[in-house]
Amino acid sequence: MPGASNAESGTDDGSPFPLVLPSEAELAALKRWKRQHWVEFALLALARGGIEAVRIEDLARRSDRTPGSFYSHLPNRDVLLSAMAEDWLRRKLAQVEWVHDHLRRTGRFTLSGILQDAAEHRAGRWTGRSGSELELAMRIWAHRDSRALRVVRQVDALRISAAREMVRAEYPEARHSTEIGLLLNWILAGRHIVFLDPAEPLLPAKGNEAAELLLEIARADAGPGRAAPGLPRKLAARRRRT
Repeated sequence: MPGASNAESGTDDGSPFPLVLPSEAELAALKRWKRQHWVEFALLALARGGIEAVRIEDLARRSDRTPGSFYSHLPNRDVLLSAMAEDWLRRKLAQVEWVHDHLRRTGRFTLSGILQDAAEHRAGRWTGRSGSELELAMRIWAHRDSRALRVVRQVDALRISAAREMVRAEYPEARHSTEIGLLLNWILAGRHIVFLDPAEPLLPAKGNEAAELLLEIARADAGPGRAAPGLPRKLAARRRRT
């Protein structure tokens, strides 16, 4: 994405984040639009104003093009919505795989590795910090449209599967790697999809405490004599004193 730092859109060695949406300005600079450009412009509208902003007349007006141009590429709004869901899925799966490959290359495809990556202000790579508004809009849309729900579930499944692998890589004896992987995904994804203020620290003090607690739970779950993860002794003792 133009103007995005490597921390958001690439690795520290400059490897590009894949399949980032073009900006409205980049699309506007194109003389002729193809079907894909209408889909991309609609995704930008979704991120900006939710699914209600994806109206053919509004898209044509904002893009300074005619509705006839739209209909020469797509027969109706319903086909556009289906194309949007598929395009978002294609981009997001490629980006999720890119993140996982980067973590493997850097030796951080473990529970503590991804948390260390997050603590060093690169947590946005888990979800693609620059695309958080669009993912939030997709999740809101998914509450009312089965197409959006299906693709969001596919992305979640891939992230959670990788999170579980990270737990097992570091704690192969963990009894609840899936549950801990869920918590890991919620800590990382929630910070960048729910909290969208770009001035907000990526993993502030409370986020660090949550990460430390997650590591303690994983250690306890992998340890002998523990049937299920529970409060670490240190935290439990602290709560008894308060």
